[in-house]
Amino acid sequence: MEVDLSSIAAEHAVGISERFNLAGRRALVTGASRGIGRAIAEAMASAGADVALVGRDETALAQAAGAVEAAGRRAVLCPGDLADSSAAAHLVAQAELAIGPIDVLVHAAGTTARVPSAQARDEDFGRIMQVNAAAGMQLAQALGGRLIASGRPGAMVFVASLLTARGRPTVLHYAMSKTAMLGLIRTLAVEWGPHGIRVNGVAPGYVRTDLTRPLQQDERFNQWVLERTPMGRWGEPADIAPAAVFLASDAARFISGQVLYVDGGWTASL
Repeated sequence: MEVDLSSIAAEHAVGISERFNLAGRRALVTGASRGIGRAIAEAMASAGADVALVGRDETALAQAAGAVEAAGRRAVLCPGDLADSSAAAHLVAQAELAIGPIDVLVHAAGTTARVPSAQARDEDFGRIMQVNAAAGMQLAQALGGRLIASGRPGAMVFVASLLTARGRPTVLHYAMSKTAMLGLIRTLAVEWGPHGIRVNGVAPGYVRTDLTRPLQQDERFNQWVLERTPMGRWGEPADIAPAAVFLASDAARFISGQVLYVDGGWTASL
């Protein structure tokens, strides 16, 4: 087979930093009003992307939009409740109408209920599975259909969890929802790869967010996290955001169907 030396030379001429650049991209980020989702939205903007911000709290979304605009990028507020299974298609359509065709999807929205497994309630199961897992599928279907129909490539990043690899008491439904993401990530990566759509996950360790505040305030649990994490600290939302930017960028152009654990060494430790 004849090697195209000109294309190889052109490839090497592209600086490595340029491959992390999201200039010209448009990202839809769920859970963007706070925590990991907001940190990812801000990081996407810092990397050059315009951002559609999805969340339930319009006041908090407006604050996040201010941070995106401060980075010199466009922001659009897309308030919505992903507990509603009909919300995803509307949110994608709303985002594209406001800022143009979406290239990047980040599903960071999540919810949980901490209760002994024998007492876990069906109503909590339905809500947690819908927000954490089914909404990710619905958003992917809504955006993926548009990307495939138009022949455009894209990148999808789903915020998974340590619980896709490990188990803990009292979070049965949450663990089930995050484990379901593995099937979503792998299936879409295989099926949509030929269309130029990459699908990956970021799995945070224990991170300081509103969702984990009760755990942070539990002295015994807090100490357990500090001792169990090789790096000896809780993660911060800003620790997770660069991994999402990486997976959305051309720097990860040959990475698909993977979950990147950003956990301070947690999953590497016995």
